[in-house]
Amino acid sequence: MGEERRELVAIRELLKKNPHGMSVTQIAEAIGMNRITVARYLDVMRASGQVEMEPYGQAKVFFLSRRIPVTAILDFFSDGVAALDKEGRIIDTNRKLREIAGCRDTDLSGAHIAVLLSSLDDEGRLGEVIRRAADGNEGFFESALSVQGEDRRFFRVRVVPTVFMDSSPGSILILEDITEWKRAEEQMVAQRDLAWTLSAAQTLFEAMPPCVDTALRLSGMDAGGAYVADPETGVFDLVHATGISQRFARSFSHISPSSPMGERIRSSTPYYAENLKKEDGGIGAGTWALRSYAVVPVLGGGQVIACFLVGSHIRNLIDPGSRKALETVAASIGNTIQRIRAQEGLRESEEKYRILFNNLDDAIFLHLIGNGLPGRIIEVNDTTCARLGYTREELLALTPLQINDPAYPGDLAEIMRRLLEEKHVFFEWAHLTKDGTRIPVEINAHLFTLKGEEVVIAIVRDLRLRGGA
Repeated sequence: MGEERRELVAIRELLKKNPHGMSVTQIAEAIGMNRITVARYLDVMRASGQVEMEPYGQAKVFFLSRRIPVTAILDFFSDGVAALDKEGRIIDTNRKLREIAGCRDTDLSGAHIAVLLSSLDDEGRLGEVIRRAADGNEGFFESALSVQGEDRRFFRVRVVPTVFMDSSPGSILILEDITEWKRAEEQMVAQRDLAWTLSAAQTLFEAMPPCVDTALRLSGMDAGGAYVADPETGVFDLVHATGISQRFARSFSHISPSSPMGERIRSSTPYYAENLKKEDGGIGAGTWALRSYAVVPVLGGGQVIACFLVGSHIRNLIDPGSRKALETVAASIGNTIQRIRAQEGLRESEEKYRILFNNLDDAIFLHLIGNGLPGRIIEVNDTTCARLGYTREELLALTPLQINDPAYPGDLAEIMRRLLEEKHVFFEWAHLTKDGTRIPVEINAHLFTLKGEEVVIAIVRDLRLRGGA
């Protein structure tokens, strides 16, 4: 390539000195090169717009182009661009394409584009789109390029058929960096899937694994975990981790809020450590072989309630796209943690209520109202079942009228009138057990609304326990 570059420069300098043009033979004699090689170079220079040709009888006279060279235009493109002949050999490239391909040589004339972009074309698709361009059809494909220590970059390779100034067919290859677009698309899908998963999660142990996995996948990090703050002590407890050693998990299973890392988390500002060295302390490369790590707090109700601690063993830098992905996932999990904690608190309260409800000495009924009379029983406690000799399922199929003693002389209509008007009534009655035993009772009944229906809670005391049978 170096020799070709010198010869091309020699041809250009020679034509500069001869502005009226020179033939192939004259150029070949002047620079000491055979005519076939000179003709090939001139074809390349014509295709790239560096020289023009005018016929004079049977001779062809070449002179420097009076038009703007293609090379001068290509470098203004933000995308990578290459001009190719119909076989896919390079006529010219711009700086951006050489940068993407990792090529330092500025003169790639004659090299095949598939060789230059082999890292982007492991499936051999480039040859096919070049053949399509030779037939006059535009073609494209998408591919990813991985560079050690950096994020994957995504490209759209597009090949457009064209005809150069010498009327020879060829194509223009455009290499568009679509990394940000692909990331945005991937993040949108991942956030949708994560939201769906989190909506069904009932515990933090169900919610945290998909959050950590999504954070790692979108950010390109390879290890990390999720911590949740204890509401009482403020200590951050490791709930789920991926890609970390047992030693790391033991050392960082709990983070004190007063420790340097705890204070960093409680600051509510994401922290990114990059280019870690062996001599670095903490969770840096010296102890855990991490080259970079991120601490991303999770907020809920204006307070830090959790955090992500993720790192990479191979990446030195955490680019803006990765940072945005981590912060987006952190923002999405805050409401879920609060919801799960509220549900856990509710379940705990319900359990306490259930224990209290079933360990009272008094029988308790909850029943509906139907046509001004006691309706279907919808809940009872264990004392009710034991006292009356029914199972819970049997009682839920009855109404209070079916366990009342029909011989009791009380005025049920008056009792119901007072209950409906005053929302509360206190009276004596008699119940019958399943085997017909009569139990004198004292009933304290309250009327309230539950899910749009009128419900009565009746606390029933066995008067025999007071010796009042």
